[in-house]
Amino acid sequence: MKVYKYIGKVISGWLLFARSGSLLLSKSILLVILLCVLRGFEVKAQDMYMDESKEALPFTFDDIPVLVIVEGAGNFNLDVIYTNNDLLYVNFEDLFKALNIQCIVGQRGDSLGGFIGNESRTYLIDFTKKQISVGTKIFNCSNELIKESGSVYIESDLFAEAFGIILTFNYRSLSILLKSNFELPIIKQMRIDKMRSNLSKVNMEEVADTIVSRKYHLLKFGMFDWVITSTQKWNESLDNRFILGLGTEFLFGETDISLTYFNRQKFTDRQIQYLWRWVDNDKKIIKQAQVGKIATQTISFINSPVIGAVIRNSPTTIRKATGYYTINEFTEPNWTIELYINNILVDYTKADASGLFVFKIPIVYGYNTLKLKFYGPLGEERTDERTMNVPYTVMPVNEFEYGISAGVVQDSSLSHFGRGECNYGVTSKFTVGGGIEYLSSIPNSPYIPFAKATFQPFSKLTLNGEYAYGVKTSGLLNYYFNKDILLEIDYTKYVEGQKATRLVSLEERKAILSLPFRIKKLSGYAKLDFSQSVYSEFNYNQSSIMFSTYYKQFSANSSVQLNWIDQRTAYITSDVAFSYRLDNGVIIRPSARYNINEGKVVTYKAEIAKRIPKGYLSASYEKNILYNDHFLNLSFKYDLPFARTNNSVIHSKNHVSTSVSAQGSLAFEGAGKPVQVSNNSSVSKGGILLYPFLDLNQNGIFDKNEPMIKVTKVRLNGRRAMFNEKDSTIRIPDLNAFSSYNLSFNDTDLENIAWRFKDKIYQVVIDPNQFKRVEVPIVAVGEVSGMVYKDKGKSLKGIGRISIKFYKKNSTKVVAETLSESDGYIYYLGLEPGEYIACVDPMQLSNLGFTAFPSYFEFIIKSSATGDIVDNIDFVLRANSSEPLKDKNLLNLPVTQNPSIDKILPLQTDPQMPVDQNAKIK
Repeated sequence: MKVYKYIGKVISGWLLFARSGSLLLSKSILLVILLCVLRGFEVKAQDMYMDESKEALPFTFDDIPVLVIVEGAGNFNLDVIYTNNDLLYVNFEDLFKALNIQCIVGQRGDSLGGFIGNESRTYLIDFTKKQISVGTKIFNCSNELIKESGSVYIESDLFAEAFGIILTFNYRSLSILLKSNFELPIIKQMRIDKMRSNLSKVNMEEVADTIVSRKYHLLKFGMFDWVITSTQKWNESLDNRFILGLGTEFLFGETDISLTYFNRQKFTDRQIQYLWRWVDNDKKIIKQAQVGKIATQTISFINSPVIGAVIRNSPTTIRKATGYYTINEFTEPNWTIELYINNILVDYTKADASGLFVFKIPIVYGYNTLKLKFYGPLGEERTDERTMNVPYTVMPVNEFEYGISAGVVQDSSLSHFGRGECNYGVTSKFTVGGGIEYLSSIPNSPYIPFAKATFQPFSKLTLNGEYAYGVKTSGLLNYYFNKDILLEIDYTKYVEGQKATRLVSLEERKAILSLPFRIKKLSGYAKLDFSQSVYSEFNYNQSSIMFSTYYKQFSANSSVQLNWIDQRTAYITSDVAFSYRLDNGVIIRPSARYNINEGKVVTYKAEIAKRIPKGYLSASYEKNILYNDHFLNLSFKYDLPFARTNNSVIHSKNHVSTSVSAQGSLAFEGAGKPVQVSNNSSVSKGGILLYPFLDLNQNGIFDKNEPMIKVTKVRLNGRRAMFNEKDSTIRIPDLNAFSSYNLSFNDTDLENIAWRFKDKIYQVVIDPNQFKRVEVPIVAVGEVSGMVYKDKGKSLKGIGRISIKFYKKNSTKVVAETLSESDGYIYYLGLEPGEYIACVDPMQLSNLGFTAFPSYFEFIIKSSATGDIVDNIDFVLRANSSEPLKDKNLLNLPVTQNPSIDKILPLQTDPQMPVDQNAKIK
């Protein structure tokens, strides 16, 4: 630090005495005298801050603040020493505390110790011996270890050698890039917190500052979907398809209606879909209700829609149990698949070169529905979402759930259908259930009583059994050999002659072994499966071996399929598919099928695709050798703001066809609000409409005279936010109705440094088929500044590392705290408008044996659009053993303790607390 900084401190101290009248000279005369005295010489900075007992340092230095950037953990500010010979010394204790590394001060105050990396790797810094020991290594430090203003500083290169912490200093930006050869505690904690946060999102238990609950409406409109598709086979036919969807809230529940028209098909009521859905997870007896064309799990085979009603007491939230099970299926190559549990997105993956995708699904409590959505690389979106049955049900101990559904099947005989079921958690590892199902179209035995049980002795093993009277007996075993290797064994025995299902086999036997793997940068998935259908006269067998691998931009899939009956020769085919993405974004996908029995290629295909801004181009050629035919496909897809468009041409041996399609949606926000267009489906979904505003009167309500504030970022679990530059509103579309979403804000994203979000995390329950208005209040906070001095008898000297605490008036709760800098300067930004009290930390005063004058400050932060400023919060510390101050009007503030403050602030001295008489503050 140069002499001029010290001059400023001395001048400010002398001016304080001049203001109190204790000096006879005027301020101007003092300034002239001081400048004349100090002009002719320089003073080394360390001589001014060292005690008389301190040895002189062989260099001069500057005390500067820097920004420490930690890879993977953000950044923080730190005071460092930069010397005239370009060496950097870092405050050891402050750095380790910022990194959450254990750092304990020795009893004499001349040593620091703890452990780093793990508990067995201890370290000790002995300033008296100028020595650092880490584990079994000892480092002798003569000039690398210094003590300044009561703090230990270590030369930056020694951090890497002794502790494995690399500090790269950039003088221009006054920043330090920090890396380490071990996992820092702060990064480890962030990793653990992230894992817990992800788990809490699955369990919907993340703590929020504000919860915006579900709002119920008698009638509220809504969302509108549309799809137009036209296919022309040249010189043959014209196919047109129109789909219209309407989503509203009616009678306090989600109401969705869709109509499909196909010009080559007679219009029937099967082309009309409608469903009313009500959800309230806070209710006890009924949490869900549906009326319309319902979907339900059944034992009987039903291939037609069911018009009826469903009631359940199971919530739509996800309650995580222990264990997993795996699903693996096929779709189109390189498509993205989303997995929903109870309409909540829990995972997504990408299909490989052959279309294979794998999900490791967490087992959750209660009745659940699985849903898969498919999105193509060309912008395709499958509207025929695939709903899957969960293979077993587990329940929390002593918890009971039920479900009742009934209706009419839209088949030729209008069959009556009904089903009642229940599940009960006997223990945390054992669940039993049962019920009865009725289908009038089953001859002679329309009633099917059933019972089931699930046993999970430990998380890696799950056993499930089910018995349906007159239909089947089945069992399922899932066992994980380790974290990922899964063995599945499924067995079903059918009652001979049963009419409930379409299957005519007597038994079904299946075994699947799944093996994900990772070898350095090569990852993949292997599967071996076998299935056997037992009939009265023969057994039909199927088996396959499949490998799927990924390496950087390359993926490959190879599989062999075998089919045989009893002891006959197996029919064997093999499929191979590759996918490679070039650096320019072009994707090449060749594939082929080989008949091993005949020793020849059956089909081969090659495809090339390229993504362009808002669109996609692709061309493919397929040759079917078996039928001597070929298929040439050219496709172009482009996303407009209001629609997704698709144009394609297919040329085969005898036909040429073209196809044109477009789809989009409209969202109505209410009277007087604009209609929002989108190229995604909106019906049955919802959204959030955020109104960030400056809350001038602190009531949390957006009033007319309060301005909107521009917010540049909002975090919502990977969802897309749309920022309106005109009115500063934020729209978040495509959210699942009745689900809770946690969105968070960061104060650093605001334009004004004095602005703060009143609440950082909002948990919002989405209302169906509408944008939910959420007001986000922002407050302008105030800043406080001042000084902390030590009374040295004839002069005042700034003191660093003194804790200043801020209390709400008439409250004992600390709302903020700050430390004085090395020169005694105190500063804090972040106090909301209101009345406050500031005081020196009474515990620290007691430990150091000091008394603060004045004992506290009362001040007011006023409401302002730009934030209020309060300064001159100055304290003078005096040793308890010193003579009392003669001038009790020092700093024009009361010296004695105000009796009323005793009820607000903690006692400054605890008689049972030992006071270190040797403690010093510098």
